[in-house]
Amino acid sequence: MSDPAPLYVKVKRHITDAISAGQYLPGAKLPSESALVEALDVSRMTVNRALRELTRDGLITRLQGVGSFVSSARPMTSLVELKDIRDFVMEQGADYSCKLLVAERRQATRRIGELLEVGKGAQILHVSILHYSDGVPMQLERRFVREDFSPDLLNQDLESTSTFSYFQSIAPVSELEQVVEACTPDAQERRLLKLEPHCPLLRIRRRTWVGPRIVTLGYFSHPGDQFRVTVRLCPGDLAR
Repeated sequence: MSDPAPLYVKVKRHITDAISAGQYLPGAKLPSESALVEALDVSRMTVNRALRELTRDGLITRLQGVGSFVSSARPMTSLVELKDIRDFVMEQGADYSCKLLVAERRQATRRIGELLEVGKGAQILHVSILHYSDGVPMQLERRFVREDFSPDLLNQDLESTSTFSYFQSIAPVSELEQVVEACTPDAQERRLLKLEPHCPLLRIRRRTWVGPRIVTLGYFSHPGDQFRVTVRLCPGDLAR
């Protein structure tokens, strides 16, 4: 506690260092605010701010009247790579399964048409798939696809072959755009992902290019309290 950083930052470091050292494992209860105030000789306001920021960062979970707990490890996905959801789930040591909800030809709405750059009313393909990890819903995938890119999409067995593998077999992605937002789930997302009231949603919007054309638009929705994303870049990437 002797470094010149603000006191609340020192309290955060004290807790995160203890977690990193294995003193508190995922799910373990942390000392109470009163205990931290006494042990670190700081004010309750300082401890409270440190705990609030650790909660915001997803490192701990606070239950009113119960205490603060180390957050369980959450699955992470990278924003700078494409990965098959099946591989992602199995890398977590879980069993993967999925259910095809929708596979249809439809007209693009104004917004979908703008994002796919095909215009409102254009014929596009739409599939929705619910992905499970150990039988628990963990991602709702909604894809909108240019029909001239993937004319046989609706004939595929998308419960056996992933959309990722199928699209990659047609042509590798030449450019990728991902937009992440934390938002309130719509009625379908809440029902299919079995979200508790007030549970946030993490939604990723992904557009992919093959050559100069946008070929797919996807929305990938996850329970916000069970999922997070990460970005890892080399310094050279930042100069591009």
